[in-house]
Amino acid sequence: MSAAVLAPAAGRGTSQTIAIIADRRLAVAGLTAVLQKGMDYQLVAEVRGTLEVQEAIDLHRPAVIIEAQLSGFRSSLMGEGQGGGFGVPTLVAGPTDRSDQLASSIRAAMVNGRAAKEPGLSEREREILTGIASGRSTKQVARDHAISPKTVGNHVNNICHKLNLRHRSQLVLFALQQGLTTV
Repeated sequence: MSAAVLAPAAGRGTSQTIAIIADRRLAVAGLTAVLQKGMDYQLVAEVRGTLEVQEAIDLHRPAVIIEAQLSGFRSSLMGEGQGGGFGVPTLVAGPTDRSDQLASSIRAAMVNGRAAKEPGLSEREREILTGIASGRSTKQVARDHAISPKTVGNHVNNICHKLNLRHRSQLVLFALQQGLTTV
């Protein structure tokens, strides 16, 4: 078993890594080349062996794992369901997958993975957090979601409490770090 860990190239403003796992080094190398070109990622680790792959996943904590699947065979390391044995969103990439669709699927999995990791935030709270962090005013966010500005304020207070933040600016910084918005 082989794996590669990729991180965003310098200056991308996110720290989300991607892991590629496959039984063959060639499959890992091919997907690595696609991601380095299409998503502007750089290789930070390359390992071989089941134990080394598990250690690399534990060390780098990827936002998404891509399992290269050359045939109908699924790696025993990954297990079944979302995240296999790692609790991380997992995509299975096959030889017929298009690189542009793969990049789009990876971005979607990263967003969904981040949302799942936010401590106890409801779907509405995530929506409010994204709106506020994107620079929209309380009134604008309220209009967007057909709720009152007071309700938006309550959501913001609840979010701050759940994330142990004191100021709205810390909330925006958190959203930026999680990739929920960009500057």
